[in-house]
Amino acid sequence: MRRRRRRRAARIRRGIRVGMFACLVLIEASVGSAIMGARGTRQEADTEQQQIAAAPVMLQMPEKEDGSGRAGQALRTGRKTLVQTLSGWQQDSQGWWYACDETTNYINGWATIDGKNYHFDREGYRDTGWTAIGGEGCYFDEEGIYDPDADSSMLIALTFDDGPSKYTGRLLDLLENTGAKATFFMLGRQVEKYGSETISRMNELGCVIGSHSYDHTNLKEAGADTARQQFEQTDALIAQYNNGEGAQVIRFPYGEYTKELAVDTGRACIFWDVDSMDWDSQDAQAIKEKVSSSIDGGDIILMHDIYESTVAACEELIPQLQAQGYQMVTIEELAAANGYELKPGVTYFGFTDFEKERGTVTDEGREAPE
Repeated sequence: MRRRRRRRAARIRRGIRVGMFACLVLIEASVGSAIMGARGTRQEADTEQQQIAAAPVMLQMPEKEDGSGRAGQALRTGRKTLVQTLSGWQQDSQGWWYACDETTNYINGWATIDGKNYHFDREGYRDTGWTAIGGEGCYFDEEGIYDPDADSSMLIALTFDDGPSKYTGRLLDLLENTGAKATFFMLGRQVEKYGSETISRMNELGCVIGSHSYDHTNLKEAGADTARQQFEQTDALIAQYNNGEGAQVIRFPYGEYTKELAVDTGRACIFWDVDSMDWDSQDAQAIKEKVSSSIDGGDIILMHDIYESTVAACEELIPQLQAQGYQMVTIEELAAANGYELKPGVTYFGFTDFEKERGTVTDEGREAPE
């Protein structure tokens, strides 16, 4: 639910920036057709009013544009309909929001309600789970209540490439039984074989679905046209089993990419900082030892769900890491817990304290790949 809202964030962000201007124009527009005539043709005025109506009209601007201050108050848009009382908590298909009165709701910031602290996103819906706010990771429980004591230091992201495969269902059983989550970077040719039996279940378990190209071509060598075609083809295959949506994140085959290729995907690109070497050893014990000896909070672990040995290793590794206090989350959750909102065209390498101190969490702090 929250992921769907994020995809509309760019449009809403622009609306918030012009909210104050929109409010003034709306007042001006209400004066009558005489003023409208002075502004141009009737058709132009109608178009302008439609654009204004699409953006939230702010009666009280959020304290800070990045949402780290007090929430603003916006006039309710058409899709937010009061279903309970004139004020208070309301729910629709997109989530929970709060009606300040019969015409306005909280938006883009913090609000204290009945002694509890909540945060509302740029569309006015309350946040849950890990959320990046003003460069900090904040955690909200299922009711949207802020938990200042939540600890992100033991979060890690398991990522699986090259699937799905005949072993992926077994891996999903493990994730369901342990409460762990993962991010899957899938090949289109594998989606053709196993997507129908795996992708919808990944969604149900709260996993993130990514693309790894159609057939594992080196896209840096193949060029932009081939890269675009491979990701579009894989998106179309994934969408059949993913509520009409393609991949949320991208990983380039072999980790070979350029900044231009990453930007062209229109999505965040994910690297890794721990390689399980499962593709080399294909030995469960070796895989388990490699990961457990290298792990640290904030790591992105590279694995492959096309090997039975990898799944067998995970069946021991995941409970072992959980017993040590680690929590396996999606790449989006790991980023948010560390204060990062995944940006299109940016490549992320890991969220350890070491990476953050060096400023190398993303490729924006690294030398561009040649």
